[in-house]
Amino acid sequence: VGVMGPWTCDPLLARALPEVASRLAVTRLNRDPTLNEGYWWDAVVLAEACRTPQAVTGLLNAERYATGLVGPLNPATCGAAGLLAAAWNKPLVSWACLGDVEGLETLVTPMPEPAGVLHSVLRFFRWAHVAVLSAPQDLWREVGQGLAQDLRARGLPVTVVTTVGMEEEEAREALRRVQKADGVREKIIGFWASKGKCVKQSLPRLLEKAEDMGMTDGTYVFIPYDALTFPLPYHRVPYPVLANNTKLRLAYDAVLTVTIDSPDVTFQEALQQAKEAYEIPAYIDPTQV
Repeated sequence: VGVMGPWTCDPLLARALPEVASRLAVTRLNRDPTLNEGYWWDAVVLAEACRTPQAVTGLLNAERYATGLVGPLNPATCGAAGLLAAAWNKPLVSWACLGDVEGLETLVTPMPEPAGVLHSVLRFFRWAHVAVLSAPQDLWREVGQGLAQDLRARGLPVTVVTTVGMEEEEAREALRRVQKADGVREKIIGFWASKGKCVKQSLPRLLEKAEDMGMTDGTYVFIPYDALTFPLPYHRVPYPVLANNTKLRLAYDAVLTVTIDSPDVTFQEALQQAKEAYEIPAYIDPTQV
């Protein structure tokens, strides 16, 4: 199984330790005869280029490495990846592909589509108008554009699609565009899972600037999109950055996080259990992954 992702160009994703995760998955799979059905499984991590054209080109080499593929992470490459996988008659398991893609017989979506979950939340609260803010890197820009297209196809007016960098003026300008947009009175969707430095700087700066501009009083709601794709721990989890920043703590009241529930154990607890069972290296700190 080839596990595709931009592991070499995005420091935050690199901390996901794809080699460790893949090895843990296939080890457990090989131990369970009810799942492996007599086959011996192995995994290889395949680097996905950050820029979409290079990522599409890189897909051509995937056939020689694996009999099945997990990924890609860039939704802009899903169409090409799906067509290639169908031509090779190889399964393509992707949690990042947005929207229904016809004619891709071997494409498998292993979880509810994030955009569909988001649409259900918006419909429940009767929030109709959407602005999409993304990090400036190619990968997240493509995710933002794909999300906007998907929501529009579902009948929601997406009035603003823009990027937010790490500078204060960039955050102010993006929020000004939202304020000026017709009809955006109820919802902003932002996703900031990009470079580690970008997460630490641009998201707090954006929320602080939104607080300064009076946008965190309930007029707008900020939803982090990337949390829809994994179980973000939320029980008894301290956030030191909020404790040390009054303005950010006030602005955080306007953030609505929708994530996958993990009712038995949190991600960190599951990782700690694997560590104690010697399934993963002892040096790994679950809180840093």
